[in-house]
Amino acid sequence: MSLYTTDSARPLGGGLQSPAGSLTESELASMVRNYKRSVASRYRALIQEELEGLPNMPLLVSPKIDGEMWFMIFDGSDAFLASPTGRVVSGDIPVLREAKAAASRAHGRSVIAGELFAVRKGGRPRVGDLAAAMGGEGKAEVDRIAFAAFDSITGGFRESPERMPEYRDRLDSLTRLFDGGKRLKAIKTEAVTGGAAAAELFDQWVSGGKGEGLVIRTQDNAIVYKAKPSINIDAAIIGYTESSEGPDKVGSVLLGLMREDGQFQVIGSCGNMPTEQRLAFMEQLKGMHVESTYRHANSKGALYRFVRPEIIIEVKLTDIQSETSAGDPIDRMVLEWADGRWRSVRQLPGASILHPVFVRVRDDKTVNPTDIRVAQVLERCLVDAIDTHAERLVLPVSAIVRREVYAKTTKGTDAVRKLVVWKTNKEAADPSYPAFVVHFTDYSPGRKDPLQREVRVAPTLIEAQKIADGMIASNIKKGWDQRA
Repeated sequence: MSLYTTDSARPLGGGLQSPAGSLTESELASMVRNYKRSVASRYRALIQEELEGLPNMPLLVSPKIDGEMWFMIFDGSDAFLASPTGRVVSGDIPVLREAKAAASRAHGRSVIAGELFAVRKGGRPRVGDLAAAMGGEGKAEVDRIAFAAFDSITGGFRESPERMPEYRDRLDSLTRLFDGGKRLKAIKTEAVTGGAAAAELFDQWVSGGKGEGLVIRTQDNAIVYKAKPSINIDAAIIGYTESSEGPDKVGSVLLGLMREDGQFQVIGSCGNMPTEQRLAFMEQLKGMHVESTYRHANSKGALYRFVRPEIIIEVKLTDIQSETSAGDPIDRMVLEWADGRWRSVRQLPGASILHPVFVRVRDDKTVNPTDIRVAQVLERCLVDAIDTHAERLVLPVSAIVRREVYAKTTKGTDAVRKLVVWKTNKEAADPSYPAFVVHFTDYSPGRKDPLQREVRVAPTLIEAQKIADGMIASNIKKGWDQRA
């Protein structure tokens, strides 16, 4: 039986709620989500080779455990676990038995941040082990579930000061609170000075197989570094943009990995490559254009030109993430390559690659579900149902709710301004769609830029009509005649 289908753990409708009932859903959900968001904003990714360059200053170094961020909640004599995404684990499992035994030492209501993971015999924990231990695909192995605390949002050891602005004080409080625990402990932390000492711990803990990486904090916790070995993956080029330096160079390439059923999933783009490689790619890719029902833009708004999936490259990354800073899944488009064209299927949970750097073209590999397998991302993060076949999402047809056309003749030339408001009818099926869209077109043939558009979105018809009324009031003055 899955742990998630018992009373010991349950997803709670998009928010957290204490089994004891004294912590409200909104209070606890806001607390843990805001904490995760604030921590994620301080993270700076490093690879092993960059550790030596850290400043010569006091640092707090801990092994990075490959699990998921959860929160241990002490509420009176009760203790339970909560995730930022709304799951709650309570009941009689070993890690919570230890927590309830420690509850009497807690300083009032305490919310403790930490890493939930599954103990593994022979080797360090892996994030996939946690899903298995919690019964994601069968019987739960609750005796393997453990929690390593690394910070307290509120509360802590009973003799600690009520407010602990210094991170080291909070860590000391957690060490005392969880003293003697087997499945419940404060994270192991070493105080060192400078990057060279941190690099030695990397060799000892990470290269020695005891951790996924290092978490390195400045003494004031203002900066948190995540150091991991660099990751190399092989992916297919499925599109490209031109360089801003000129049309003879590639700006960046769009990358996709292949799922077991032959579908592709976008994982991101790579623009960090030598000039000679930009030139070489342009020569190859400009003759490989194909049609695509999917559009993908880079950070500057330039659309990628889609190409046949024939070239495989190796890229080096600092990290792969499957969640946003708020703990929500990162959705990526799944595509089908058939009949010489790309067709979009639907967005599904995927992964995002961080700081990719081009390494080489992999002429020794071909486009198949082994050489460019999407499962490469599972070495660093957990993605639910990453090899499930994606069915094309059939979306409802949009409906126009307002349409107005105005014209004005000046010196024998007609100018046209048009307002259209439509209801997408798609927001329930795909949250990436807004409920309503307001579109204003301004065509003036005598102007240097004759065609201008403004697009706004709205959650309700009332808001959409307000936006539309504002556009009409601002753009339709004396001399404009309504034609439709």
